[in-house]
Amino acid sequence: MVSETVMKIIEGSQIDESEMEELPAYLCREEINDSERAAFLSAIHVRGENLNEISGFSKGLRKLASVGEYSGCTDIVGTGGDMKGTINVSTAASIVCSSLGIVMGKHGNRSITGKSGGADFMERAGYNFTRNENEIRADLASKNFVFLLASFYNDAFKKFSPVRKKLGHRTIFNLMGPLTNPLNPGRIVIGCTEPQIIDIFSNVIKMQNRKGIIVMGNDGMDEISFKGKSTLSFVDNNIKRKEIEASEITEGRIDEDEVTGENKNDIFVKTLAGLNGKNESAAKFIALNAAPCLILNGISRDMNEGYKMAYRSIKNGYAIEKLNEITGGKVKEAISSVF
Repeated sequence: MVSETVMKIIEGSQIDESEMEELPAYLCREEINDSERAAFLSAIHVRGENLNEISGFSKGLRKLASVGEYSGCTDIVGTGGDMKGTINVSTAASIVCSSLGIVMGKHGNRSITGKSGGADFMERAGYNFTRNENEIRADLASKNFVFLLASFYNDAFKKFSPVRKKLGHRTIFNLMGPLTNPLNPGRIVIGCTEPQIIDIFSNVIKMQNRKGIIVMGNDGMDEISFKGKSTLSFVDNNIKRKEIEASEITEGRIDEDEVTGENKNDIFVKTLAGLNGKNESAAKFIALNAAPCLILNGISRDMNEGYKMAYRSIKNGYAIEKLNEITGGKVKEAISSVF
């Protein structure tokens, strides 16, 4: 089945949605080796994925998850693979939104193609990923937050992780992260790197009767960029696009050196300093990317208002207090070790 599918892709044929839905379970079988998985990932990456293929593959992956739905939550998640080395902004923005009363079901992973993933940050902050379904639902109800490690709650992500690391480029799995959260959030903010992916995500979210905002830095960042313009696609019953300029919202420049890092430790320290209000540029960058989630949940009317609310949460200490609550007090140890 794998070789036939790969040949179809190489020849330029489209794979129908039902066939793509069957592929994840098949590719996770023990008799399938990493070379076959790599051939599939590389072939579809080179040719490019279409709407039905992404929809089908995401449905197939969600069937393999070990946690049920909780549609009343929201997720902020990027595709990754932009190679920008930025701080863990979507995870940090999720914590800020949680501090403002939004129930956040964050889906993420350890770094695959980048320098540091959201799970790397949460793990260093003292977060325990090994929660059962009852504990997940209890945390959503009492703390407004849970972080679901993709590879822990879905064996497919674990199976493909070694192959993805060896390939070193973006794969269809980068597109799956935002679409395969086991909780199936009713609202979602997705960051992507390419204009055509904005269209795909917008249409998938609309097809699934969910509300979403798809964001892309026009410089190729899978977040709202801190420099220049970004494109936002608002998805409800309709799809509407607009461009924003970061400096007009943050009222000043964000220092690139303060929101990028050379390694996991550097990125962790700068992300934590942003949430703690000690790194001004990081605080602004995090607040900027929390703003769409506040709009999506009716907390703010527009990006400017949402940014100010998120920024105040950081500067008033609410965001770092929320992270401390989420980690059971362990983040205080992390703070004392790096500041």
